[in-house]
Amino acid sequence: MNLQQLRYVRALAEEGSFVAAASRCAVTQPTLSNGIAQLEADLGHRIFRRTTRSVALTAYGERILPAVLDALKAFERVRDLAKQTGKAQHVSVGLSPCVGIRMAEVAFEPAKAQRADLEIVYRESNLAELCDLMRRSQIDIILSPLDTRSQALPDCMVQRIYSEPLLFIPRKEVREKWAHASHVTVREIAEEQFVLVPNACGLAQVTKRLFDDNCCTLNRYLGEASSYSVVEEWSDMGLGSGILPASKISMSSRHPAIPILDDGQPAKIDYFAVGKPNTIPTALFNEIWETLQVETVPTSHKHVPAPVSAFDWCL
Repeated sequence: MNLQQLRYVRALAEEGSFVAAASRCAVTQPTLSNGIAQLEADLGHRIFRRTTRSVALTAYGERILPAVLDALKAFERVRDLAKQTGKAQHVSVGLSPCVGIRMAEVAFEPAKAQRADLEIVYRESNLAELCDLMRRSQIDIILSPLDTRSQALPDCMVQRIYSEPLLFIPRKEVREKWAHASHVTVREIAEEQFVLVPNACGLAQVTKRLFDDNCCTLNRYLGEASSYSVVEEWSDMGLGSGILPASKISMSSRHPAIPILDDGQPAKIDYFAVGKPNTIPTALFNEIWETLQVETVPTSHKHVPAPVSAFDWCL
């Protein structure tokens, strides 16, 4: 008895045809037929009842088939474990540009500390494309700002992993007005014109939601900045004010970055992990998911308030 003979039995039992079973096992029909005949001779019992029109399991074949399948599964499991030994476990992660690699590395640090063989493969793209990749089972986890009231990915887990303040960057012409402000409200800055980045990263959507929740209209500059540093540069030129997360204020920035209050509380942008085990085993996914966290994020602006951690579930 050998494994190849057991494979022949499984294939013939499932296909019900010598021709189909031989094709599945990539052997000739006589080779498969002879292999099964040899096994039957070794066992001393017929496994299949053969006629000119059909092939069916005998009563003895029905009894031993579960054991045959278990033996093949056990062998395949051992083979898979052997293949995995010493090889990195790749996890595919999609990043919104708003998140950045530093925040992502902090988020996955506990998982990588637990598993030396874990390798995170990052892909930065706009949120719509990342969601499409998730639907097509090509990535396992997305890190991004997310409006959970309007965006949903069925069958995915969602966890808020981090929150940080949103800051108002006044344009050049009105900086003197806000020079001594410790904070501003949405209503106080609603008449300003704002330079926004494309909604690829989720920041524009979060900003719009902030104004909508305060019954204010978001007055957008007709143009669009390509990056967070461009928002600051254009505010220096007076094209419009900006709203940026604390971690996106550049080190070279010398103009005010003022905390925004929303209903008396600091206005924040929430970063979420959206996940589903698409390219990795469920057990590995669960192990990683349980360790996701961001306690601190490198913040470049010395006047920015300390970010607030959050580990709430949002299912």
